[in-house]
Amino acid sequence: MVGLQAGIVLMAFVSLQPYFMWGQQKLYYAVATLIVAVSSAACYRLLLANREPLFLSLAFSLFLLYLSVLPKVDGGYTRWFFLIPFTVALLQLGRDPLKTVFAAFYWLFALSLLPGMLLWTWVVAGLPIDLQFMAPPGEIVQRGITEYLEFPGAVFLLSNGIVLPHGGVLFRLCGVYDEPGTVGTIAALCLAASGFRLRSIPGAIGLAAGVMSFSIAFAVLTGIGLLAAAIAQRNAWLLAALPASILAAAIPLSGIKFGAPPPSRITITMPAEAAAASPGARQAPAVVTPYMKPGERMLFAPAPQWGLRNSPGLDSREQPRMRKLFEEYRGSPAGTLLSGIASDASIIHGWGSSVWYRILTDFGAVGFAWLLALFAWPLWRLWRERRLDAPIVIFCVLFLMSFYQRPIIWLPAQLLIYLAGLYVPKKSTKP
Repeated sequence: MVGLQAGIVLMAFVSLQPYFMWGQQKLYYAVATLIVAVSSAACYRLLLANREPLFLSLAFSLFLLYLSVLPKVDGGYTRWFFLIPFTVALLQLGRDPLKTVFAAFYWLFALSLLPGMLLWTWVVAGLPIDLQFMAPPGEIVQRGITEYLEFPGAVFLLSNGIVLPHGGVLFRLCGVYDEPGTVGTIAALCLAASGFRLRSIPGAIGLAAGVMSFSIAFAVLTGIGLLAAAIAQRNAWLLAALPASILAAAIPLSGIKFGAPPPSRITITMPAEAAAASPGARQAPAVVTPYMKPGERMLFAPAPQWGLRNSPGLDSREQPRMRKLFEEYRGSPAGTLLSGIASDASIIHGWGSSVWYRILTDFGAVGFAWLLALFAWPLWRLWRERRLDAPIVIFCVLFLMSFYQRPIIWLPAQLLIYLAGLYVPKKSTKP
């Protein structure tokens, strides 16, 4: 059982796309899947064999197969069926093993943020440091070249930062992940799934990291969750963390900038492998220096239009090209309405926008209805058994809100968090 639990945790962590796995994510998925499959075979007697979990596992497996037979724009296929071993194993876990798996994942996620948080503090303080420029492979970022600065243990989005008057740089915390929104959303959902236990070490780290990410999703989910939990639990102490979540949204939405700040104490190095990664990578940091060469070092001086957010409003997910794609979908024949335009239509034609109706454009009304039914089934079971209490309802509302901008909720990390939010007891008498 320990091997199975380790495989599930590894699978969930891989699905968050830490930067040191970029370009080799399929290999890590394969290793984690092999661990899950072999461990499941070795301890199958310990897994649940009840009718309803088996039915849900079958329905989930058929859903992943359905996604896998939908063609991509270029005629290829996405191999979603590789997630079937993980999904079946996770759905067959009892509540105590599920609690152990979620706790291990929560700790791993929290610990993965610590190096980035320490580096974030160092950079904000304006202490000197050398960071390397890097551009991830195309399968990680679908919107063209995305510029990162990397130090062992963390990355920063080059365009999501401002130079402070004393020479420090205020970045949005990415940790080891590809964007600050990953930090903010996963931290908020883990907090909600654990009943907002802010005094636990993972809870305290998640709260602090969410604020450092300046994620609007974190601010909204955590703010609403803390307020609702404080009322439901009659625990006013939870409201003490509310200003932190408000701060996480107020600073980036303020559009704060400083006129003619001094050069930062960050020195950027362009490694040769980054320059050779793609034809445009050599010119990618053009706002730093027009013709940066491999091995050259340059002080960080962001462009005037850069800030903590690239979008001026609350919604940074719904892009014009994605709205146009959705209108095209709405006017399509019945067959397209049912099965979608293509399984990667939102990536190819929608500029990689991650918004809820991506499920419709990519997988059709059948995929959308099937997905909602799969996630509604456990909730209906809890309601039928009269175990649908306030903490579970609060978590489900927050998870549904996160679906708006992160709709691929069958990924291992999101699925694990969802089941934990439903079935792991929440000791919520203390913050």
